Amino acid sequence: MKTEINYFGLASYGSITLIMILALFIVQKMIDIKEVYYYLMSGFTFIYISLFITTTETVYVYPVSITDVLEDLFRLVGFGFVVVAIIKWIKYDEDIKRQLIGLASIDDLTGVMNRRVFDAEFKRDFSNTSRFGNDLSLIMMDIDNYKIINDNHGHFIGDLVLKMFSEEVASLLRKGDLFSRWGGDEFSILLPQTSTENALKVAEKIRVAVKNMHIQTDHDPVTFTVSFGVSGYLSSDTDIVEMVERADNALYEAKETGRDRTVLR
Repeated sequence: MKTEINYFGLASYGSITLIMILALFIVQKMIDIKEVYYYLMSGFTFIYISLFITTTETVYVYPVSITDVLEDLFRLVGFGFVVVAIIKWIKYDEDIKRQLIGLASIDDLTGVMNRRVFDAEFKRDFSNTSRFGNDLSLIMMDIDNYKIINDNHGHFIGDLVLKMFSEEVASLLRKGDLFSRWGGDEFSILLPQTSTENALKVAEKIRVAVKNMHIQTDHDPVTFTVSFGVSGYLSSDTDIVEMVERADNALYEAKETGRDRTVLR
C-alpha cells in the first residue's frame, strides 16, 4: 500500500528535534553534576524517541500500526529517567547545603568548632545548667610563645603547630565535649556535667600530652607548651561572660607565673 507523506508532521518532527537538541544543550550548561546530566540526557532521549514514533505515524500512514505500545514504553522510561535525575539533583543540592553549613561552623585551619558556634552551644548548656543545677566547666588554653614559634620557624610551622595541637586535644576529649578555636592561638573547651576538679584533670592530661609532642624540621625539632585557665559554673552566674572572665583571668595568671601550667578560678 502506498504511503502518504504528511508535510505538517514532518515539520513538527523537525521542530521537536531542534527543541530537544536545545534542551540538552541548556541542561548541559546548567548542570555540572555528570550523573544528573546523564540521567536527564537518557530521559530526554527516550522521550524524544517516543515523539519520533508519534511523528512517524503522522509522516507516514502505514496500513498496520504497531507503534502505540512502543510509544508508551519509551515515554514511560524517559519520564522515569527524568524523575530520577530530579531526585538526584535535589539530593545533591541538600548535600551541598549541609556541607556549607558544616563549613560555616568550623575553623578553616584546624577543623574544630569556630567561636560563633561555640558561643551558641555554650549559651544553651549554660541555660540547662542554671535550670537543672548540673556541673559545667570551661577551659581556656593558649599556646605559650606562639609568636616566637612563628617568627623563628615561619607561618607554615606555626600553622602546623595549631593543627597538631587541635588534633591531639580532640583525641583526648569525650564525645559530648565542645572544643573550639577561640582566636589566634587561643582555644576553649566546654565540659558539660563536669566538675572543676575533673576539668583540672582534663587540662593536665592535655598539658602533659602536648608537652611530649614535637614537629621535626630540617634543624632542631619544634616543641611547645600550653597554659590553661579553668572556671566552673557558679549559682551566682547570670551569663556565660562571667565564666569566660574567670577562665581568662586564670589563663592570664598561668601565663604570668611561668606558663605550662593550669590555674583554676
